[in-house]
Amino acid sequence: MDKQTEILIVDDQYEVREVIRFILKDKYSIATVGGVEEAFRYLEVTSVKLVLLDIKMPKIDGITALEHIKKKYPGTEVIMVTAYATLETVRKAVRLGAFGFLMKPFDIDVLIKTVDGALNNIENKR
Repeated sequence: MDKQTEILIVDDQYEVREVIRFILKDKYSIATVGGVEEAFRYLEVTSVKLVLLDIKMPKIDGITALEHIKKKYPGTEVIMVTAYATLETVRKAVRLGAFGFLMKPFDIDVLIKTVDGALNNIENKR
């Protein structure tokens, strides 16, 4: 992948967004937003290959957002980020098309490998 790859980080916690952005910023083009509605507006005007999406969010939860993103932007991969995963949540997210999960607090190497895997998956589908 190159620096032109666009990744959108959606999390209501500023600190989480900034940690992920800091880890990935040297390799990828990163944008961050603090909520699902803002993410939907961003996706309307910007081509995004990968969304890192928190599950537990105010107003619109990550599972609902995942369903919308996969329907409207089927070529965009989504990695769910959460501290509150249940087996049912994981099953539903996978059924809706999530590429993977990152558990907070996450390991940096796992984050990088998961992001790289999702972006490679997009390239392999072409």
